[in-house]
Amino acid sequence: MFVMSGNKLYDKTIEHVIKYINESIFFEIYTKKDGLLQNIESRIKIISLLIFLIGSVLCHHIYSLIIFNLLALFLAYLSKIPILVYLKRVYIFIPIFAGIIAFPLIFNLVTPGHDLIVLLNNPHISITYEGLKYAVIFTLRVATCVSYAVLIPITTPWNKVTLALKKLGVPDVVITLANLAYRYIFLLLNHLLDMMYSRKSRVVKDIGMLESWKDAGKSMGALFLKTYEMGEDVYYSMMSRGYLGEVRYIYNEKIRLKDICFLIFSIVVTAILVLWDKGIL
Repeated sequence: MFVMSGNKLYDKTIEHVIKYINESIFFEIYTKKDGLLQNIESRIKIISLLIFLIGSVLCHHIYSLIIFNLLALFLAYLSKIPILVYLKRVYIFIPIFAGIIAFPLIFNLVTPGHDLIVLLNNPHISITYEGLKYAVIFTLRVATCVSYAVLIPITTPWNKVTLALKKLGVPDVVITLANLAYRYIFLLLNHLLDMMYSRKSRVVKDIGMLESWKDAGKSMGALFLKTYEMGEDVYYSMMSRGYLGEVRYIYNEKIRLKDICFLIFSIVVTAILVLWDKGIL
């Protein structure tokens, strides 16, 4: 029978919460670097990176996606982001998850085509060239899209991201919810740490896996109730201060010549790669 120490359960939870907070603070350091993307106006930066992202979605060949991926790495390098840190941020979870989703596509039962490796003769089950190619392209496309999406928060402070989105026409309610969620998630994590430390101090013996899951469920329920109560308190406090559904923001960034040049660069490069991918160039 599998037995898990109660202290070990809470130690792991505490470790992951602290790790998340530390990583969030650590990655904010790169927003203050004197790099390429840090010096691009936030609206232009978001639009340009979205253009690259859309271009990678439109491509259907491996070579085009590899070029888009290398371009993202080059932008990260020019933005003074350590490549290993960037690769770890981009390729750890989402592309691997996408690869797992695409894994069944490599078999002839899902994607018929030319056999590469025959696994069974009767019934005929094999890995096909077309299936393997499609799975690789799908995973590479997801990785490329994630690489451009990550460049936005890692090179731009959160308040500038939301202000730029507001200037680009995103509804006020979305901006307000995003700001509140970003600010209060750290407060809730601190509440979770307090809960874990408090519960850990009361564990004096080993507990089984079932008991561990019961304790985890109780903690999740308590945190959910705390979140709900906090949401109510924050809303009423905003109403008492005159909140009427609209928040005024001050946006001080100005579009300069280098911002226009970067936007033109993103449009031209994306157009060339997409047209080359389609066989027009």
